[in-house]
Amino acid sequence: MTIDDKILKEAIDLMALKGYKGATTKTIAENAQVSEMTLFRHFGNKKKILEAAIDRYYYSFQMKELFEQKIQWQLGKDLLLIAQTYHIIMKKNKNVIKIAIQEGKNVKGLLDHVNKHPRQLKELLVKYFEEMRKKNLIIESNYELQAMNFLYMCYGHFISRSFVSGDIITKTPEDEIIKGSVMIFVEYLTPE
Repeated sequence: MTIDDKILKEAIDLMALKGYKGATTKTIAENAQVSEMTLFRHFGNKKKILEAAIDRYYYSFQMKELFEQKIQWQLGKDLLLIAQTYHIIMKKNKNVIKIAIQEGKNVKGLLDHVNKHPRQLKELLVKYFEEMRKKNLIIESNYELQAMNFLYMCYGHFISRSFVSGDIITKTPEDEIIKGSVMIFVEYLTPE
């Protein structure tokens, strides 16, 4: 694990536990077993540490790679892969999401920084839907609307299961919910 990785991991863990203000650079450095000077040399300040963590651990790079390398141009398989990958990444980075939700309005510019990732994923989905339409594999539709509905479905499921005890609402296994949600899009977008 690199020094940057150690600092980012400790910063995220501390900020998720104590909040942005409660996680001091001194404590982050101590937990990462580096000097505070090393922390500042690598990142400059606490806000830049948080921004670097968001960029490293959020999903846009991995999702871009998925769209470039794993798309099969089969709507059901592709959307299922996208949804499953989204959930794997979001669960792995739950603390980053928690910080973004808790601190988004408190840390100047944080929401703009966080929101670039869902915007990028929305654009990837829109381009995918447009290409699927060019291949006559889906119906004409408002693809930005479809992309946003898909993202809200995935995000809502993640938030429900991660932060508000969604398993109390339903005992339906997560994989069944994801598959069922994807099928709604497939049924709607598939030509008759």
